[in-house]
Amino acid sequence: MIKITIVSTKGGVGETTLTANLGGLLADSGYRVLLIDADPQPTLSSYYALKEKADNGLTHFLINSDSRTVISHTHIDNLDIIVSDDPNGKLRDWIRDTPDGRVRLKHILSQLDNQYDFVLLDTQGAVGPLQDAAVTAADFMLSPIPPEILSAKEFVRGTVKMIERLQPMARLGAPIGPLRGIIR
Repeated sequence: MIKITIVSTKGGVGETTLTANLGGLLADSGYRVLLIDADPQPTLSSYYALKEKADNGLTHFLINSDSRTVISHTHIDNLDIIVSDDPNGKLRDWIRDTPDGRVRLKHILSQLDNQYDFVLLDTQGAVGPLQDAAVTAADFMLSPIPPEILSAKEFVRGTVKMIERLQPMARLGAPIGPLRGIIR
């Protein structure tokens, strides 16, 4: 299972659009794909129509380390989603205040190793504990960068610096994967 986090510290650059389209293309190609909406603004959660909505979402998955009641099924074959269910942004505080908060997602995703070929994690364009958890869970990261100077500067100043700040997570069993920018 390959875990890809779509990340940027700048909002509005296309993280959700990239996540949704990449997920749809992979599923259409026959891969089993799980989308995870790790953005308090649940845009990815409503991108695809659901055939079957799970009882719970990302909050339950992280807090209880339990995948049995969190996976919703879309109308697209091979494409499932764990929806965002944290409209008030309290999950970031829980992650910050829990000893294993920033590495828990990486470890509980191993429950799904034989169920999916790809897990795509959509994040909010910001810096914080929820983004940290998504970055530490990834095998590698993609960051959309609009072709203009302010976005390029923010990519270097924000996103690259965030990845560098998280490098010590390797000592907790969560080495930080490579980051790739996508000009869009």
